[in-house]
Amino acid sequence: MAQSEALMQTARRSPLLLTLGLLAFSGLLHSAWLAFGWGGREWREWYSDLHYLLVVGLFMAVTAQVGRDSSGPLRPAFRWLLVMAVIRFAAEGTWTYLELILKVPPFPSLADTLYFLAYLAQGVALLRLAQVPLRALSTARLALDSLTVVGAVGVFSWQLFLARVATNAAEPLLNRLVTLMYPALDLALLSLLLLVVFRRQRLRTYEGLFAAGLLLNIVGDYLFAYLSTTGAYSTGQPVDALWAWSFVLEGFGVALAARAPAGEEREVPRWQAQLSTFSPYLALLGSFSLLIRLEGVQTPEVQGVLWGTAAVTALVVARQTVMLTDNARLNRVLSAREAELAHLAHHDPLTGLPNRRALTAALDAKIAQTGPAGRLALLFADLDGFKNINDTQGHAAGDAALREIAARLAAQTPSGGLAARLSGDEFALLLPGVPHEDGAWEAGKQLAQAITVPLALEGTRFTVGVSVGVALWPDHARSASELLSAADTAMYGVKTAGKNGVKVFRPEMRAATRRRQDIERLLRDAPERGELRLHYQAQGSLGGEPHGTEALLRWTSPEMGEVSPAEFVPVAEETGLIVSVGGWALGEACRQVAVWRAQDLALRVTVNVSPAQLAHPDFGQWVEKALRSAGLPGHALELELSALPSLPDLARFVRPLEVLTAKGVRLSLGGVGAGPLDLTHLLPLPLMALKVDRRVVAALARPGTPKTEDDAGATQLLRATVALARSLGLSVVAQGVEQEWQRRRVQALGADAYQGHLLARPLPAGEFEDWWRSNKVSG
Repeated sequence: MAQSEALMQTARRSPLLLTLGLLAFSGLLHSAWLAFGWGGREWREWYSDLHYLLVVGLFMAVTAQVGRDSSGPLRPAFRWLLVMAVIRFAAEGTWTYLELILKVPPFPSLADTLYFLAYLAQGVALLRLAQVPLRALSTARLALDSLTVVGAVGVFSWQLFLARVATNAAEPLLNRLVTLMYPALDLALLSLLLLVVFRRQRLRTYEGLFAAGLLLNIVGDYLFAYLSTTGAYSTGQPVDALWAWSFVLEGFGVALAARAPAGEEREVPRWQAQLSTFSPYLALLGSFSLLIRLEGVQTPEVQGVLWGTAAVTALVVARQTVMLTDNARLNRVLSAREAELAHLAHHDPLTGLPNRRALTAALDAKIAQTGPAGRLALLFADLDGFKNINDTQGHAAGDAALREIAARLAAQTPSGGLAARLSGDEFALLLPGVPHEDGAWEAGKQLAQAITVPLALEGTRFTVGVSVGVALWPDHARSASELLSAADTAMYGVKTAGKNGVKVFRPEMRAATRRRQDIERLLRDAPERGELRLHYQAQGSLGGEPHGTEALLRWTSPEMGEVSPAEFVPVAEETGLIVSVGGWALGEACRQVAVWRAQDLALRVTVNVSPAQLAHPDFGQWVEKALRSAGLPGHALELELSALPSLPDLARFVRPLEVLTAKGVRLSLGGVGAGPLDLTHLLPLPLMALKVDRRVVAALARPGTPKTEDDAGATQLLRATVALARSLGLSVVAQGVEQEWQRRRVQALGADAYQGHLLARPLPAGEFEDWWRSNKVSG
């Protein structure tokens, strides 16, 4: 297919290449004939006229072929060039017939009318060929530049020969008007040509060829007019070659434009660019120089030079006015752009709040303004679990949430204060004149309450938690950077204590912040360094029979020692490291259970899955790959969702999970009772079990002890969970069962299975295998 298309393109180009070759050969032959003066005067007239007709005819053939095969933006230009070529061919044919056949003077005649029409068509073609959009003021300036140069050329032409033509009373008026029309139309074409040249910083090759051909035509016309006024012109002189070569160059320009309409460009030399800039002034200088040289001479030619110079001067003045107007407009644009850039440099583009740089500058200014006796409070707020919105709802919903929270923050800002967005989900509030810590803590509490008001996103309500750190100047810092660091440290103190709260800075908090930063830094490469491992905790029926195990992450860092999951798992979830860490845990758990099943230990493993993992588009493929790599059947794996994805349309979560459950993988929901449970998000998921959070079990009261509100709430929640599970055909697992009486109570409330220290503590793989063999009755 590609070869046949290439052959077709070659075939289409062959006639064009042949025509271009004939066109170039005709131009060379014409030039040689005229240069060497072959034949007498009569033969030179015949040859020059007929050969020129041939050149125009070949150019017409080139434009016809290019226009037929072209479909790009230059096609209108090719059509107008073809119109010009046809009219020019008719004009040359008329001239040749009158001069060589009828032997009558071909000037003035119908040929001149056709020539004038050809000028108009060529001008339209030139405008179509130059496709450079410009602003109105720029176009006006370039047009004035062009007219200024053309005006100076007109002044010199008037002094050189046009004045003699215009004032030659011996010639009929019609002859004089027709003669003057040619240089006038040439000047018009020259103005268009200069406009194209001036408006280009770079010239395309085909534009250069076309401009050179047009310039040769203009020079030829001027030489013809000058020689005619002096009686020195006759057909067959070397000047005729200029017209022939104008068509040769334009023909090659048209062919090149058809092949590369987007434009191969060549850089304009620096001197040429400078010449374009100074050409109007050089034109004005030339006109004045001619006027000064003719000082004292009283002839009609001098009057024309005077008026022409005045016109050129007026054009330059108009050009300067346009330039000043354009410069003023550009200055306004630049000023507005600078103001916009300055605003962007100090403001967050998403929320419109000041950014960290603006906050730091405001802190410096406030500290300098208030002096040592002044008081400032800085509140550092970090949203809790905001990453889950981005993971489950998408970034558009996350951006909408950030804008809403920024608006709430701005509403909490008093006069003289400043609200700022520091990074992704971090905000700050600067409060002047706060007298003591209690007032600053209360301000932080009000800010937290405003932020935690439920958000409505895409028809779903979300509650976003927030950790707020509070620091005061000069109590906790001596500079703006220290104050910001202290508030940041206090915020991390809230994160460490369980999130969603307010804390005032204390010096001992710095150690906790450094530890959290170390956890994030070291955890990033912990899977690759082999520092992670899994412990396994048995799961069993309420009758005491173990039936499965849950894989629990453990981390021992050479630098930090044993790090508790309660410490590093929240950091992993907040930073997104849970995706890589959880992926490692999934693969390792499948591998280990496959080893046990090969040793006739028929058990199922439960692996925890965070919303960030579930939201990843490749999650389903990761699970299938882990099963396939371990050679493990799907029914040997259970995935426990640590939280429900909050999304109105759960299709992108549900479909991959349905594929997995169809292959036997079990799906359960953990943490039930630790937070609100939205049934509309629960129903579409292919769940098989609900796992009651350990805090619910811990709130149950021991039989024989006084009942408490916590016990009543936990009991009611357990009963409601069991009722919901029964209606959906799900089982209920109670987690965190550590006492026998707790087992009996959750059993009485309807739970199906349990997990906790009462059954077994989490154990390394080897120890768990021994425990399983000694406690498993069968299978």
